[in-house]
Amino acid sequence: MSFLKINRVSMMSLFLALFLVGNLMAQDLATQKQTIIKSVAEIDKKLAGASADEYETLKKERDNLAAQLKDVNAKLMADVDAMKKINDAKREYNNGNDKYKLQQYQGSIVHYDKAVTLDPTFYLAYYGKGLALKKMRKSTDAVVAFQACVEQNPTYANAYVEMGKIYSRMGQTDNAIKTYKTAVENSPTSFKAFYQLGAVYLDKKKDYNRAAENFDKATQLKPDYDLAYYSLGVSLTELNRFDAALMALDQAVEVTKRRRWESPHYRKAVIYNKRNAYAKAKAAADEALKNKKNYAPAAYEAGKACKELSQYNQAITYFKIAQKDRNWKRTADYEIDLIVNRDKYGGN
Repeated sequence: MSFLKINRVSMMSLFLALFLVGNLMAQDLATQKQTIIKSVAEIDKKLAGASADEYETLKKERDNLAAQLKDVNAKLMADVDAMKKINDAKREYNNGNDKYKLQQYQGSIVHYDKAVTLDPTFYLAYYGKGLALKKMRKSTDAVVAFQACVEQNPTYANAYVEMGKIYSRMGQTDNAIKTYKTAVENSPTSFKAFYQLGAVYLDKKKDYNRAAENFDKATQLKPDYDLAYYSLGVSLTELNRFDAALMALDQAVEVTKRRRWESPHYRKAVIYNKRNAYAKAKAAADEALKNKKNYAPAAYEAGKACKELSQYNQAITYFKIAQKDRNWKRTADYEIDLIVNRDKYGGN
């Protein structure tokens, strides 16, 4: 073996060794980065309920971790090979997003998988994969992807929210609640998580107090959150807190960007009928019908109001609108019969 050959072999070994060392260093830095991010997340959870003295101590600890994270990021940036992988991962992630927008969900998953192979800490790629799997109705696999996302970034509330929606759709109400609670613990400013938690309490548990609490929190975090105000109004109505419910429903109408939205007006009509304010009930129901013609629930409330106002012909007209909806037909038929055959039922 000549000296030249020995030198070439040595140089190749050296390059391989340097590559492996560099790769290990990059992996180590990435691990450090994730450890720091998770530590910051834990401190953020503690900060939400900390006393004044505790807050200062935790804030210093967080600032120290932030400095460490900045240092690790700088080292990662200096690692050319690591940066190449990160950039390649971003490119695959963007390609996945392009496929997702075209509703090519299986194709998007291929790119998301490549992204996390290149950068196992790329939490957004796991999230994108979860969304694609959810669109494909592969709920169990989607949950696994969302769990991988929050393992990399425990503060990413959107992944918890999507997981919770899947659990809720599958009838796993307790798992949904647990997931949303984890979301608000790890990300106390996530208005979506508070809204979804409220929705589960409202729709699944019929726990109107807890529903109202979470919807109210969502509106505090996002003052123009029309759905949260609307759902808050619904919850407060169930609690017979009518004045507060009307305020919430009015706020929903005030902040919404929808061109037409019948539901808040219908809910106001329900409240006014409960309070025997029949003229106001009819006006609110009419407003709902302006936004959605032939909207059966609103037509029914308008009919009830007109009946109580002794406006029987008008009441029948409204009930006939409600009749067209099969879900309201039987109730509307009964109300019409009560009016037409008032003598039979002992009416005036």
